Amino acid sequence: MSSPNSPSQSRVSAPPHRQQALRTTWRLSAGSDATRSFLDMGEESDDTWGRPASSGRLLESQLENADANQPNNNSSSNTDDQGVTFDELVDRLIALPMTKQDAKFTDIFLCLYRKFAAPSKLLNALIGRFEHTEASGSPQLTRAFEQLRLLQVIAQWVAEYPCDFAHPKTRARLLDFVTGIEGSHIYMFAAKEIMLHLEHHAEEDDVGWPFRDEDEYGSAPSEQSKETFLHTASAPGSPTTLVGQSTVSDKFLNTVSSLDLSEDTPDESSRNSTSLSTASSAAPSGTTLTLSSSSHLALEQAQREAMSLTITERFPLSKFHWHQFMEIPEDDFARELTRMDWVMFTSFRPRDLVLHVSLPGDQKDKIRNLENVNRMIKEFNHLAFFVASMVLLRDKPKHRARAMEKFINIALRLRRQNNYNSLGAVVAGINGTPVQRLTQTKELVPPSVQKEFMRLVILMGTQKSHFAYRLAWENSFGERIPFLPLHRRDLVSAEEGNPTFLDDKKERINWRKFEIMGDVVVTLQQSQRTSYSYIQKNEEVQRLVLDTKMRDEEDLYSRSLQVEPSAGAVSGTDGQRKILGWLRN
Repeated sequence: MSSPNSPSQSRVSAPPHRQQALRTTWRLSAGSDATRSFLDMGEESDDTWGRPASSGRLLESQLENADANQPNNNSSSNTDDQGVTFDELVDRLIALPMTKQDAKFTDIFLCLYRKFAAPSKLLNALIGRFEHTEASGSPQLTRAFEQLRLLQVIAQWVAEYPCDFAHPKTRARLLDFVTGIEGSHIYMFAAKEIMLHLEHHAEEDDVGWPFRDEDEYGSAPSEQSKETFLHTASAPGSPTTLVGQSTVSDKFLNTVSSLDLSEDTPDESSRNSTSLSTASSAAPSGTTLTLSSSSHLALEQAQREAMSLTITERFPLSKFHWHQFMEIPEDDFARELTRMDWVMFTSFRPRDLVLHVSLPGDQKDKIRNLENVNRMIKEFNHLAFFVASMVLLRDKPKHRARAMEKFINIALRLRRQNNYNSLGAVVAGINGTPVQRLTQTKELVPPSVQKEFMRLVILMGTQKSHFAYRLAWENSFGERIPFLPLHRRDLVSAEEGNPTFLDDKKERINWRKFEIMGDVVVTLQQSQRTSYSYIQKNEEVQRLVLDTKMRDEEDLYSRSLQVEPSAGAVSGTDGQRKILGWLRN
């Protein structure tokens, strides 16, 4: 019997009806993935369009290479095949990082653990480790070091994912624990840091995740738990209400605060002097709190601003819009697209994208936390249709050539700004079949401009699993916006091609799957942390793109046949019907 995560099972082929549904007129002559819609890219199989295998087979090759690099002993191989337990992952989470992969482990685990555990389970495990370390016979300095490391993980968790503590019982559990240790001179600063992070109110987002706090507690939160939560949260600096059941003993508070290597009880003067020196050395510099607060505020600001980027499609495309577009400087147009993309990209966390690829298509629009992901998906598709519609608007080839040349120049500027998302959308609009087949129009575009565009097509092409783009992305330093359809498809391949658990009891976690997903997550997190310099908002460009009504694929292809007919392509009543479909409104 083969292993559940064997390479032969790591890919999930799409059903035949799905493959047929994707074969529409919106087809490419080159760079097919760059021109298809955001959603189609995430759901298609590797064999669609006859293109080279990408992330699905990339997943296989990574797993095969991992197997090849393993030592030749049965115990190590059996461990990999059997997965790891939740407790083993928690032990690695609080351990001191020793390698580059260990340094990324915390970010990966905190982002993806919701796939196999509820927040309350992780919180209880961390608090249990804290109490176990205190009860051990280790020297005080060793215990303090390990517990400070654990509190650092909790602080990062609360800062980056405050929604995990939206459930009243989970939040009350953490508040009681922090209140119990804030009396210690060693842990008072870590406790205050966690308390400051908890001040950010977050709505519960358990919807869509397979493991939730409500399932862990067995029922909805009672009125009593809600009252305790409000009482505790209203006075975080007050003495703990759990005097009789404190998670940290009085002996621990009295002895560990001195941080004396000897086991003898220090006198009062030595305790005070040692406590002050330790407190000053253990005090955070404020950098962590400042970065966390600024990150949270930036997220809220981006979410508020992203609401103004909703596509309205109020006005049909006309010659007036064409002249308006031609008069806008190319630099201004590209900068506004980058500003819009950056706002939408920073309005959600990578974990939201993980949830998005984990849900069926009919549930993605029903979850409020995914509205920012859905907005960026729709804007990507809308921009591709906007490019094609603007090029096909005019009847004369010279006008269409001018629009096409302008979009190519805009794409070049997007490339210089490392905005691969809008770059992919513009390439999609130009390189799709409705525009790509316009031979007369392309002949009027200067050869030098066509040559530059071919470089962009190669950059965003699918050859060797998007090798050109991946290489360019890894070597793009500073501000950058990813080509999100590709990274999303990598997550889909890892999610659908590998099980989360390797046993029926759901105790052995397939961590290989999450390591591959984690590489995508870390890449997105790093790009979100380096913001673009201030770009002034261009209301004219924003309204032109978002308020213009676009045509669908069939109408675009009908319009393409109308302006440049091909022999036998359109004839009789069917051709007249398609042409009228474009002109109907």
